Amino acid sequence: MRIVFPVIAAFWLTQIAVPQSSIAQAGSGLLYEISRKDLAKPSYVFGTIHAICPADMIPVEGLTMYVDRSDQMLMEIDMDDPVEMGSMAKVLMIPDGKTIKDFLTPEQFQKVDEMTKNLLGYSAENLKTIKPTLLSVMIMSSPKAIGCTPSAYDVSLMQMAGAKKKPIIGLETVAFQMKVLDSKPFAVQAKELYEMSLDPQKYIRDFQALTSVYKTQDAEKLFARSTSSPAGDKEFQTRLLDERNNAWIPKIEAAIKGNATFIAVGAAHLGGDVGLIKLLRAKGYILKPIRLEPQAGGDN
Repeated sequence: MRIVFPVIAAFWLTQIAVPQSSIAQAGSGLLYEISRKDLAKPSYVFGTIHAICPADMIPVEGLTMYVDRSDQMLMEIDMDDPVEMGSMAKVLMIPDGKTIKDFLTPEQFQKVDEMTKNLLGYSAENLKTIKPTLLSVMIMSSPKAIGCTPSAYDVSLMQMAGAKKKPIIGLETVAFQMKVLDSKPFAVQAKELYEMSLDPQKYIRDFQALTSVYKTQDAEKLFARSTSSPAGDKEFQTRLLDERNNAWIPKIEAAIKGNATFIAVGAAHLGGDVGLIKLLRAKGYILKPIRLEPQAGGDN
């Protein structure tokens, strides 16, 4: 189960960091301080998950001090830009008047219909113009699938930045993100949606397992879990993660050069050999993991 980026997730902390001794023992994290001798002030990068039950969240209040120390916030897209948010509606639908039914047999569409009725409460007939991958995320992040009304770190962080008058900058646009998504043919997207309909509970269990790994605050384990996809999907994974990570590095460097910046991106972008952590370290930056306190009574 992949951690999705914000445009897809549009469908789909009161405690502070632990003592330095605990930080030193942590080889990986979700929150990192970024420093280098030529930076006047450190910046921070935090890995989000775009749909999670409130009870499973690391309290966002734990991030307050790091947002306070920052001059601006850098996100995958500028969620505070009404033009960007308004553009979402234009790119959600399958183009050229086609629907999911054009890529599935009647029997396959019937299975998808059963799944949407069970988990979304709507017939797939009412949703057939939505791009299949977006529909699959809607289904997997629905209250019935996830077991709660999900929250999103992206929204909470955007609201925190707005309340503190911190400028928000986007690393890319909604249009670009959708171009990445659309690089997977709609026929393949529809096939994957149908395969999900054969055993929705398996995908729900996968998402629950991903959430459990996220709660450990280990970016490397999370990367391994979120990219455990079939070999045939590796090319898409490269476009979704590796190529975007490389494109972000110059933008991140430009942002942190003159201003302390709080960077919030999907957590799958942090780990791995082409993850932001290794890419920034290769540029000479020091990235120090900072563990955050879990929810009271939490198990991470």
